Amino acid sequence: MPTRRPVTVGNFATTFLPVLFFYYTMAVLVQRKHTFQYRLALLPLILCLAFHMGTSLDFSGGSPGHVFLNQGLALAMFTVAMRTITWTFAKEPYRRTGLTYENSDKKRPLSRDHTPDFTLGEAMWNAWDLIMNLRGLGWNWSRTFHIPAPTFHTSSVPFFLAQSIIRLVFYVLAFDIASASIRSFSPDTFGSIRGGSIFDVSLAPIPRYMRASVISVLSAWTAYFIIETVYQIHAIIFVLLFRQRPSQWPPLFDSPWMSTSLAEFWGQKWHQLFRECFTAVGSRPFRHYLGRTGGIFGAFLASGMLHDVGLRGMDRGGDTIAVIGFFMMNALGLTLEYAWKKQTGNKVGGIGGWLWALVWLVTWGNLMVDAWGRTGLVGSDFFPEIYRPSKLILGRFAKYLP
Repeated sequence: MPTRRPVTVGNFATTFLPVLFFYYTMAVLVQRKHTFQYRLALLPLILCLAFHMGTSLDFSGGSPGHVFLNQGLALAMFTVAMRTITWTFAKEPYRRTGLTYENSDKKRPLSRDHTPDFTLGEAMWNAWDLIMNLRGLGWNWSRTFHIPAPTFHTSSVPFFLAQSIIRLVFYVLAFDIASASIRSFSPDTFGSIRGGSIFDVSLAPIPRYMRASVISVLSAWTAYFIIETVYQIHAIIFVLLFRQRPSQWPPLFDSPWMSTSLAEFWGQKWHQLFRECFTAVGSRPFRHYLGRTGGIFGAFLASGMLHDVGLRGMDRGGDTIAVIGFFMMNALGLTLEYAWKKQTGNKVGGIGGWLWALVWLVTWGNLMVDAWGRTGLVGSDFFPEIYRPSKLILGRFAKYLP
């Protein structure tokens, strides 16, 4: 593994800009016909550049508590690699759907049935949206994706921004409180940057696993809060500065805590940011050779690899078996649900389905959260102590309490 260098303006520019340039180029090419040979030629170059970017720079500023930033870098570059592979082998050009192109003199709306070839200028304009649009909103390749309906639908930019800012404040505060609650279970082990197991061997088996399960549920909430936080930040920036419409930023999650089956949780209610990649890189090749079950396991294998690479981006080791194992066991759970439907004629659902999904997710989630704890991710300094949102916000109201 290459030695990471502290980030400077110079090495960031020389490392990141080549990745951005060729990633953008690939986004242009995937919209154009007869470009497969060019995409195939660029593929190994982009993969090498993304690997170099993800492993050579240190965004922690030399602070052990901030190495989680390198995890984010590794996740981003692995995503670039997956999307590049996906675009390379796309069978049909990517098309915008249901939008009017303000940059085009023709200003023609596109529908699913009317997809003329783009001019080079249009493809270059669209590429900026494509490289940031993980869910494919307004693109033909995401027609089957589940997009949750907004709770408060609005086309008013000021109202949308106000909503997003309120949500952002809530998610930041909730993340800080949830992560602090997890660390309080054991500040000297997994609650610190030194790391440690969430399984307390001094306890009897049942209390030990009950305690670990509570920690895992809280960890799932922290994951939810931080993903929502990043999403709200992007929504505010792109609507405010880049004049995108509120409709381009629908909800990311669809109440995952209400899932009554694993299929509903993973296929609809959890975020679908990487569905395109997991389908193209994992599900489709395995499904071709191993059928439907192979496609399920292939998709979850790709997801497991993404999370394993991200964790190893902290350069503190990892646990491939635990991390990828969590996702493979969820693939097994989905296969069991399919077998249940085939045998009984009924889908998994209702209260029984909710309990089944919860127990299965938490049971195997313990393994992945334990890997997070042992690498020190749980104990990371996500906020400087004096600037922790819970202290800054809640502290102002403390003087009014009896």
